[in-house]
Amino acid sequence: MSFVIDLDAAERREVQYPHGIPIKYREEQFIYPAELPAETLDPLLSDDLDLVGLLRDVINASENPTASVVIDLIFKRPHLPRQFVEAIYEVHRILLGDEEYERFKTLRPSLPAYVRLTTGLIKVYGVDLGKSFGLGASSESDGETSSPTSADSTDSTPEESGDSQENPASSD
Repeated sequence: MSFVIDLDAAERREVQYPHGIPIKYREEQFIYPAELPAETLDPLLSDDLDLVGLLRDVINASENPTASVVIDLIFKRPHLPRQFVEAIYEVHRILLGDEEYERFKTLRPSLPAYVRLTTGLIKVYGVDLGKSFGLGASSESDGETSSPTSADSTDSTPEESGDSQENPASSD
């Protein structure tokens, strides 16, 4: 029997890191699982943290929310920053397990160390929450840039730079 989806098939990351993802911090080694457990996202998606609600409020605030709008919405949730940091700690506890996380924590990692570690793991795991929740694609492109069109391809391009146009400028 062949399977359409084989969850036991080796994925690229699991082949690349069969014993887990090795992380070095302050000359200590920690092994993160090769596959991201589903429960890892639970702390970030908790009702108490309500990041989804914050995202909804940012989107509803305006079509193009500014930093001040986002900051205002965060200040309306005074416990959010602390709860978010606690959620990040819990994510790492889930990934490392209680004993290894306690060993990691004794090294007193800084907030920037957690940020570097988390963003590095996001790249290795290939997690993109925006895509996971269907929030649309980025405007960036990995494709090649387009070639300029030739002057023969359109009649609307003036022969010389600065040639006058048929329509007067809007400031005239």
